[in-house]
Amino acid sequence: MRPRIDALGDRAGVEIVDPIESHRFLLYTDREASPTPADTAAFAYPVSVASEFVAGAVELPYTVTVVVRDARDGSHVLDVGYREDHELPRDDYLVEVNAPMKLYLRVEAALSVAANTDRIAITFDEAAGVLVGARSHHTSPAATVTVSDDPADAMAAISTFGSGLKTTTCERSWPNLRGHPPRVERGDELSIPDDVGVPDTGVTLHVPADFEHVYAVAPLAYYFGANVVPAETPRVTADTGFSYRLDGERGFEEEVVRFLKRALVLDCVTRTEGFHPMDLHERRVLESHPGVDLDFEALYDAPLGDQLAAYCSVPDEALDAAAPTWHRATHVRPDPDAVELLPYVVDDLSLVRVESPAVEASADGSSTDVESPGTSSADAESPDGTDQTAALESFKRGPPTADSRDAGVPETDEYVPLPDSDAIERAWIGEGTPVHGAKLLRAAFEHDRPAPTDGVIDVMVVCNDEGMREEWDAVSDVYGAGGAREVAPFDVDCRFDVPTDDLRELLAADHDVFHFVGHIDGRGLACPDGILDAETVEQTGATTVLLNACRSHDQGIELVEAGARAAIVSWGDVDNGGAVEVGETFARLLNYGFDVGGALEIVEEYTAIGRHYVVVGDPGVSVSQCVDAMPLRCEFDRDPNDPPDPDESVEVAVNVYATSDLGVGGVTEPYLGDDGGPNYYLVPGRLDTFTNTGRELREMLGDDSVAIDANGTLRWADAWLGGESAE
Repeated sequence: MRPRIDALGDRAGVEIVDPIESHRFLLYTDREASPTPADTAAFAYPVSVASEFVAGAVELPYTVTVVVRDARDGSHVLDVGYREDHELPRDDYLVEVNAPMKLYLRVEAALSVAANTDRIAITFDEAAGVLVGARSHHTSPAATVTVSDDPADAMAAISTFGSGLKTTTCERSWPNLRGHPPRVERGDELSIPDDVGVPDTGVTLHVPADFEHVYAVAPLAYYFGANVVPAETPRVTADTGFSYRLDGERGFEEEVVRFLKRALVLDCVTRTEGFHPMDLHERRVLESHPGVDLDFEALYDAPLGDQLAAYCSVPDEALDAAAPTWHRATHVRPDPDAVELLPYVVDDLSLVRVESPAVEASADGSSTDVESPGTSSADAESPDGTDQTAALESFKRGPPTADSRDAGVPETDEYVPLPDSDAIERAWIGEGTPVHGAKLLRAAFEHDRPAPTDGVIDVMVVCNDEGMREEWDAVSDVYGAGGAREVAPFDVDCRFDVPTDDLRELLAADHDVFHFVGHIDGRGLACPDGILDAETVEQTGATTVLLNACRSHDQGIELVEAGARAAIVSWGDVDNGGAVEVGETFARLLNYGFDVGGALEIVEEYTAIGRHYVVVGDPGVSVSQCVDAMPLRCEFDRDPNDPPDPDESVEVAVNVYATSDLGVGGVTEPYLGDDGGPNYYLVPGRLDTFTNTGRELREMLGDDSVAIDANGTLRWADAWLGGESAE
């Protein structure tokens, strides 16, 4: 399934639609464009589809990272920075556009490039033929490896993960040059297809032959294309003679994590000597440290073993100053069945931490004191000082019948308290459900993709209780709102009092989001004429499901098994007021471009009852492409009821979140602040603190629901930066 390139119907230009990821990008032109099929071989980089049209100018609808290259060999010519104009003489150019899908424009002309925070316009000296090529960011497993329950077979399977790499140079630090590793399934004996081509990188991982050690090195095996072999002393070796022990004073697992971070960050810096010679913030940080003395130009072409030896000379404190915050840490039980999910975990280069945590209950949601699942924080006060016990008793989205109150969620001893993490998100593989974070389900990653789409994001909102209409009204307005909706159009359908047969049909239909507001218990979703049990739903076409009701955990699991890729569910009772806040917050974040895992982290941190929710399935699923390329959360050190005045100069700390399109190793150029030129940062995590006026912030952020942290209180940029003091 390839992207489509078609003429726009409502104005001059073309649209590029990725039917796999439901992404859409527009190119506006100065005259009517009629794209015709073209040869994909005309591009220096791989594309899966190409078209040609005639234009005198092309305009991008919003700012993304753009690089101008020599069309003949792909060599770097120019980085297009925000607030910059460029004039380039007549030549054969390749314009690389890092949109929700990878785009290349080839044109032979003189170029005038004008870029600001709203758009990028490229004007030619005369009308010219423009070739546009596209490829989807989506990758999927190309083969299946079968293993028995012997850890030695897991070693052999993980040794094939590097076959997904599209390069074995430091350029593999780019997310789009790391393809998907093979699928793994359990069987009677080891079987590796002959066509699984494992690269010969010369790197070997030596670890004891048990699941605790083998699972922990899976990301290293993938990233280095390494072979995993049994040994008593864990270490990394290369055919250059390099050797590094993984049983240092930090402990085996932490040494593995640190080694991966070290290699990834320094590869990202070294690659600036190659095809992407950008001004990278992390390179400046490292080079300013007195303990760093590396020749990155020489390292770019050095053997992998020599690169690793040089990287190990960098002091920890220098690495810590430069490393981005990792997007996800996945905690894994050392059980044979966990191997089947490892390909999907390492595909986005998640950290892997092998855990055998004690399953216990506690009172506040921490790893040592976890609130008893299936109960509410009844003794706590909400932020406005009201007693949540009274709120819950007055109106709870709980089971409509008392005798089913304890149904719909696992038993208390089946919940897993995960330890604090150095990553933005936490995920779990194994029996039980994490109290916070995401439970990965194999079915979510292996469902057949839905039929090709037209790039329109379909949202279905169902409310089956009149008393919950406040949330139904709020989210109906939120979905499809914002400045990027022309590029990513929404089709929002809202239904009220849906009976069981109709609800079954709605669940079976294809939707990007299915948002249910109402009552749920162990029997199912409450309808005016009875209960619909998700276990009886044979198939659902919904990609992301939000079940905003009490104890919706088990129903969400069933919907993932039936076809959904992710379900946002609760494991306890939720009061109506808190659930309204959670529902609207999720809707805003998903609409803006957060994936469900990143959205959950913000909901947990900033809403009164957000810690009653978890994700089951795939936390990396996104509903909408983000107009800011990556979702932002901006922090202000000021009263939440005191938005900045237009002429006031304020500091803002910017945090970015990973998406399926741009993960660890990607870069972003923030358009906040003004330091005189392109300035790129590794993602995700906190970038930096920038200074702007209130008016500039409004112009740059005020069209969308960018999450604003004002002294720990959540606000939204489109309202708060416009001068509103309330949410």
